Amino acid sequence: MIDTLDRLLHVVERVLEWLMALLVAGLVLIVASQFVDRHFVTLPIPAPDAYARVMLVWLTFVGFALAVKNGLNIRVDLIDTHLPRPVQTALEYLFDATMLFLTVIIGFHGWRLVEIGQGQERLGTVLSEGWPSSALFVSCIVLVLFLVLRIVLRAAGRKLPRHLQIEGE
Repeated sequence: MIDTLDRLLHVVERVLEWLMALLVAGLVLIVASQFVDRHFVTLPIPAPDAYARVMLVWLTFVGFALAVKNGLNIRVDLIDTHLPRPVQTALEYLFDATMLFLTVIIGFHGWRLVEIGQGQERLGTVLSEGWPSSALFVSCIVLVLFLVLRIVLRAAGRKLPRHLQIEGE
């Protein structure tokens, strides 16, 4: 069961990585088109910066969910490294459970933002204000799945990805 969940979320992770690659390519294309539009030829793209902002919001939220999955989320661990291993493990459970709780609350309220934003036009685009808000909601769903997987894998005794060590650690 755990292996099936892990494989399924691995597929989700790969899809999200491809989505991020496409968003980055889209951002590069939009920024390049703005340069061409300003200096050479007028292009028929109204408000390209608004599209770039939406893409950046999606990159931020989806990127954070993937960082948590891979153990790369930012946290202060000055004291953690000096604690005994059982205490470190207990703290990891506590942090994951706390993040899971907060993510569920944020996701619940994020859905309300999507509902409100659907009726609001994003000026100069064909998008509604629900698009940036939906990035928050989707990332919360993915983050809940990844956090549940982390908790289950840790309870099953599996090794999880850890944050990158910096020089001097």
